[in-house]
Amino acid sequence: MLTITRAKEIKGKVAVPHNQDLFFLGAIVAIASGCRTSISPTADSPRTKAWIDALKTYASITREAEANIVEPIEKPSADALSLFYDDIPYRDFTVFLLLGRFGTLIIDSLPTRRLDQWRGFIEKTGCKLRDKDGSQPRRLILEGSNNFHGSDTVIDIDELHCFFGLAMGMRKPLECITESPFMSPLRHLLPSFGFECKVQSLSQKKKEDPLLRRMRFITTGKKSEGPLQFKVTADFTKTPAQQTQLTLPGDHIFSSLVIAAKCLIPRGSLIVENVSLETWNTAFLQLLKNMGAVIGTQETHQCSFGSVGNVIIQKISPFGRKVDCKPRFQFAAQLPAMLVVAAFSQGQSVFRNLEDLRNDEPDGIERLN
Repeated sequence: MLTITRAKEIKGKVAVPHNQDLFFLGAIVAIASGCRTSISPTADSPRTKAWIDALKTYASITREAEANIVEPIEKPSADALSLFYDDIPYRDFTVFLLLGRFGTLIIDSLPTRRLDQWRGFIEKTGCKLRDKDGSQPRRLILEGSNNFHGSDTVIDIDELHCFFGLAMGMRKPLECITESPFMSPLRHLLPSFGFECKVQSLSQKKKEDPLLRRMRFITTGKKSEGPLQFKVTADFTKTPAQQTQLTLPGDHIFSSLVIAAKCLIPRGSLIVENVSLETWNTAFLQLLKNMGAVIGTQETHQCSFGSVGNVIIQKISPFGRKVDCKPRFQFAAQLPAMLVVAAFSQGQSVFRNLEDLRNDEPDGIERLN
C-alpha cells in the first residue's frame, strides 16, 4: 500500500533530466541527412532503448560516456522503418521526413482519421500518400515526389512541420508564408546539420514613418496594417555536415509537471534547473504569468536547441485564462499540466484550437477529460 500525504510546502532545487523527445528528433534528422551525430547528455531509459532498437537497421547507435553516437547506415537492410504511432515525437515532421527520405514507412496503430488528414496534406504538395495493405500496421508509400512544391497561399502554422519534413527528406528548397512566427526546435537544430532556416516578417514596412507606426500601436495595439505574415525559407539542397554534435536541454514534459505541482502548493520557493527558455518551450510559463504567477528565469548556458536556464516559481493564486493553442506542437506536450493548473484556478479557463486531438484513437479530448 502507498500512502500519499499532501505537502505543506515545496522548496529547494530540482534538475530536469535530458529531453528524450529531442534525442529522437536529433537521431531521425541524423539518419535522414546521413550525418554522424553525437547527442548528449543521454540516459539508458526504457523509451530511449526502444527507439534505438527500432532504428538499428537504419543507424548504428552506440554509447560513449554520457553521449549516444548515431552513425547512419548508407544502405539500410530493412524494407521499411517501423514505428508505433504513440511513440513518435514531433509526429508530423518525423513521419513526413522519413517518407520524403525513404519513400515508405510502417506505422502501427495509426488512426484512420489521422491517415486521412495526412493524405489531404500530401495532396497540397502535389504528391500522393498510399496505404498499401489497408490494415494495421499500415505501410505508407509516398508517390509523385517529383511533383513536390510549396504552397502558393498562406498556410496554417500547424502544417509547417509537414512541409519541412517532406522538403528535407527530398533535399529540396522550401519557401512558404504563415500567419504566425515559426517557433520550433527545428530552427535551432537544422543549422547544426548545415541546413539554412530563415524567418522574415512581411508585415513591417521598412520605409514607414516610425511616428505613424507608434500612433497606430497606441490606438489599435497593432504594429502593422492587415494580418501578420511571415516568410519561412529553408534550403535543404546543400550537402549536409558529415559530423556534428548536439547537446540537449531538460525534458519539457517533466519540467511542466514539476512546475504544475509547485503551483498547487503555494508555500515555499522552488528552482527548476536545466529548463529550455526558448519560445517553443515557454507556452506553459506564459500561461502561468497570465494567470498571475510570479516566475523568474535565469539563463545559464546554450545548447543545440537554444538557451537553457533556471525557472524560479514563487507565490501564485492562479485565475482562469483563455488560451489559443497554436501552433499545436508548442502546447501538445504541456497541455496536461496546463489543464491541471486550470482545474485548481479561480474562474474558468478556455483552451481553443484543440480539434486536431479528435483525430487520435482513443479521442484525444476524451483522454484529457
